[in-house]
Amino acid sequence: MATQDYIDDLKGQLQSLAQYVDVELINRRDDWGPINFEEARADINLALSMATDLLDLPLEYLTDAAAQQIIQHIPGVVTELEGINQFSLEGGDPGSRRDNLCSSLHAQVEALHVVASPHIPYLAYRRGDVAENMEKLNQAVGDAKKILEATKISSSDKSNEIEEIIKAAREAAASTGVATFTEEFYDEASTLGARSKKWLIATAAFAALTIGAAIGSYFWPAVSPKADGWETLRNVASKAAIIAVLFTGTIWCGRIYRALIHQATVNKHRALSLKTFQAFVKAADDPYVRDAVLMAATKTVFGSVPTGLVEYESSQDQGVNFVELGKRSSGEKATEAATEMLDG
Repeated sequence: MATQDYIDDLKGQLQSLAQYVDVELINRRDDWGPINFEEARADINLALSMATDLLDLPLEYLTDAAAQQIIQHIPGVVTELEGINQFSLEGGDPGSRRDNLCSSLHAQVEALHVVASPHIPYLAYRRGDVAENMEKLNQAVGDAKKILEATKISSSDKSNEIEEIIKAAREAAASTGVATFTEEFYDEASTLGARSKKWLIATAAFAALTIGAAIGSYFWPAVSPKADGWETLRNVASKAAIIAVLFTGTIWCGRIYRALIHQATVNKHRALSLKTFQAFVKAADDPYVRDAVLMAATKTVFGSVPTGLVEYESSQDQGVNFVELGKRSSGEKATEAATEMLDG
């Protein structure tokens, strides 16, 4: 162990080095202009950290030789730091002088680090920091294990509850979506029904005008007995043209009415299908039954609906066969799994 004289001398040297902790040595000062010592930042921080660390450690556990070596290298570092602190632009070529100071400081700090750093871990251990930190670490690990076990137990207890919540949330979301689309189909059916009534009135009006024109043209204008063949043909052609235009308008309005009432019927059918699907889903607990009902409802809602108002041609391959698609997907997965097992 080091003698008290070496310890006192070492503490004094370290205090003379640590006094530069509160001194600004790196950034520019008003009298430095653009000059700064950013290049020496790492060396300055290293020297000051070694000084403060050693002052907090039990230096009495050093040997006389180790204390003497550290004491010999501290003044060189202090001298370079003081040179930086007293640096000024006077004296010519401040850039070169700044570079020389940084280079000299680097050499002095490296020399101090070589003799001082090997003793810091041992002194820290003798102070009890290592043992205390190990004890804190072991305690933290034990607390973490307890928290992990409690979390596993809590998650196991809550897993069923979470699954029920997720299931209820999905069912609520599905019910809300079905109800929303049901209302959308009902609204569309009502809108199309109202529009079809207007076209029905227009069809009736054109039909009445056509009948009226046909009856009126029979009596007016009358064909004179003295009229020749060309005059008679002209009168007949003009009457036929008027009746043809009115009759075409009647047919056109009637077709639009038929198309609108067909669309209204289809949308009402889709709304009723969705309501039926929702009722079946609420009544069924088996997920396979729900899937089957969903497939049937999807095919009913989005497939063609023969209303009798427009021409309809049935097809055996209409739409997507969801059941067959599911069978193929499941069969392919089973085949892949069996192949992997055989290869393994």
